[in-house]
Amino acid sequence: MEGKKKSLDVTINLVPFIDLMAVTISFLVMTAVWSQIGRLTVTQSGGPSDSPAPPDMKTLPLNLLVTERGFTLSSGGSAIDIPKVEGRYVLCHKEKDVIDAPEKCEENTLVNALRKVKAEVPDQRNITVQCEDGVKYSDLVRVIDACNLKDSTDQPVLFPDVAVSAVG
Repeated sequence: MEGKKKSLDVTINLVPFIDLMAVTISFLVMTAVWSQIGRLTVTQSGGPSDSPAPPDMKTLPLNLLVTERGFTLSSGGSAIDIPKVEGRYVLCHKEKDVIDAPEKCEENTLVNALRKVKAEVPDQRNITVQCEDGVKYSDLVRVIDACNLKDSTDQPVLFPDVAVSAVG
């Protein structure tokens, strides 16, 4: 019995492990490209901005609250309520809800209210968009696009520095 001891050297087959790692790495490399498509250009609320306003420019705290009932635009001490129409957010045109000609936007729409604030304070560049939990992400993206509206020469018409924060 003493002469029949088992050998402690065991060979481990590494080929299945290498195959698994090769498949996993190739899957991760292929899906990494798609993670950059859905990005938005916004600044963090309360953090440092890339383009700070010079001290001689007149600005005011401008907040846009997006709720399930509509918008509330507050600047300084005043607030404007823009309710939903037939269950849809009214950005510019009631029929199409497309912002193709911001100078022709109807009354009581988001772009029209933003244009009024911009006319009162032309040096204002930033706005903070606050969103409730029940608002769809696609609606938030459309609101950010409306705040960051540009003309045909790619110059900002409204507020190019959009910050997004939570309600509260």
